[in-house]
Amino acid sequence: MGGANLDWDRLKVFQTVADTGSINAAAKTLSRSYGKVSKDLEELERALGHQLFERSNRGLELTVVGEDILRSARNMAHTVETIIERASERTSDKIVICAREGMATYWLARHLPELLLIQPEAQIFFKVLPTTPNLAEGDADIAIQYEMPSVTNVVSRQLGWLHYILYASSGYLAQHGEPKEMSDLQRHQILHLHGEEYQPERWQSAASAWRAIVPNTVSTDTSTVLVEACAAGAGIAAMPSYVSECEPRLTPLVSIKPLSTVKFWLAYTERVRNMPASEPVLHWIRSCFDPRRYACFREVYVPPDVERCEPSVVHRTML
Repeated sequence: MGGANLDWDRLKVFQTVADTGSINAAAKTLSRSYGKVSKDLEELERALGHQLFERSNRGLELTVVGEDILRSARNMAHTVETIIERASERTSDKIVICAREGMATYWLARHLPELLLIQPEAQIFFKVLPTTPNLAEGDADIAIQYEMPSVTNVVSRQLGWLHYILYASSGYLAQHGEPKEMSDLQRHQILHLHGEEYQPERWQSAASAWRAIVPNTVSTDTSTVLVEACAAGAGIAAMPSYVSECEPRLTPLVSIKPLSTVKFWLAYTERVRNMPASEPVLHWIRSCFDPRRYACFREVYVPPDVERCEPSVVHRTML
């Protein structure tokens, strides 16, 4: 081990593999590919000069050296958590909320006045990440995420469901006509958001059918470009049905059933739970995604033009 150049991230991967019992389970927990986790583990073993797991038909079992390294890694992780916790205690009541770009921009930001109405002194920092944040390591205080949290010291609950449906601008539909079924899409321009890889088991069949029927006209890795291109008449795009509540420039193609339905969760740290200033913030987030208030977040898909909230009802529910 002398002179080994250790990568802390690979130690975290090793600890996760040991805690979950397999590379596949660790990959899901870390929101990484199986190949990336396997390679990190191999690189760590190479750097240490020791095998950390015995691989057998029963799965992975720690070697003697592996057990020793695991104890050290856990001690290091505990030290890091303590440092973060102490640093957090010395800061103000500023709360960091993390979400994917689309949800942060087109949903949470537009509902922010509701929070400031009930908590004018709220100190909020919106943090946008393309992947699931690690709350235990200080990425954020609160997260709205598409993977079920599985780490300790994090409180979580499912917030709702997202139903991905097709949208286009009225100008595009006037020029090209409205598709009534999936096969009609072959004659249309398709806009695609690259990198939507969460809950792949829910996307696999829909994505395969989509690719088999139509090629992508334009791809992007940002929701803002997707929405603006679609609104400008560049083509048809798949987006969560909540877009109908906040984007009047886009028309939902309700004749075609949702391409996929995914779950999403609210997660927050123990620090947040113990902060009096966080209670109105958590209440606001739950209100933003309340399925009684917004049918688009219900488990059963409700087409956007079937049910809409009246402003008075929204205001009364929030207060």
